[in-house]
Amino acid sequence: MSAYDVIVAGGGHNGLVAAAYLAQAGRRVLVLERHEHVGGLAISAQAFPGVDVRLSRYSYLVSLLPSKIARDLGLDLELRRRRYASYTPKGDTGLLVDNEDDLRTAASFRHVTGGESDHEAWRRFYGMVAEVARVLAPTLLEPLRPQAEIERMVGPEAWRDLFGRPIGESVAERFADDTVRGVVLTDALIGTFAAPPTPTCWPTAVSSTT
Repeated sequence: MSAYDVIVAGGGHNGLVAAAYLAQAGRRVLVLERHEHVGGLAISAQAFPGVDVRLSRYSYLVSLLPSKIARDLGLDLELRRRRYASYTPKGDTGLLVDNEDDLRTAASFRHVTGGESDHEAWRRFYGMVAEVARVLAPTLLEPLRPQAEIERMVGPEAWRDLFGRPIGESVAERFADDTVRGVVLTDALIGTFAAPPTPTCWPTAVSSTT
């Protein structure tokens, strides 16, 4: 008779969560990890030999950790929202996205792009993304819902631009400036195996009012 009910291959954050739930349910669990540490991508590491600086290995995705899991497992964890979403250098200036100062962000967009339209498009697009997250977040711990139900929950515009076609098409239609497009695509492609479109693939007709 085996000494374990379940063997979890890999001690990353997902494997550890699964093992903890199984142990709470009374199962005998063995976690196997080939590295000398556990945590997977949810750790920091010294990226450059001789440089005493530790960098995140995508651990910022801890924002996807549902609060229910933290409560269920009794995690003593405090998450804090960062003020600055990003800064993207461009020439002798750069595009700053300040989560706490929309006027400062608007001024940065205006300085980099030479106008107001891309910032307005940015606000509309990320407002839509935030609403989709608000609607779908409670379903992340449930069985995957049918496509038609998800489409109904998020609405036709969000379904079309975030789910129904390549994100590069949506970005190209909504934003005119390449620096802004790059920032949006960086957000859109994190955690996926997708690739952004090459510049020659951008649609020729651009509208920031879609």
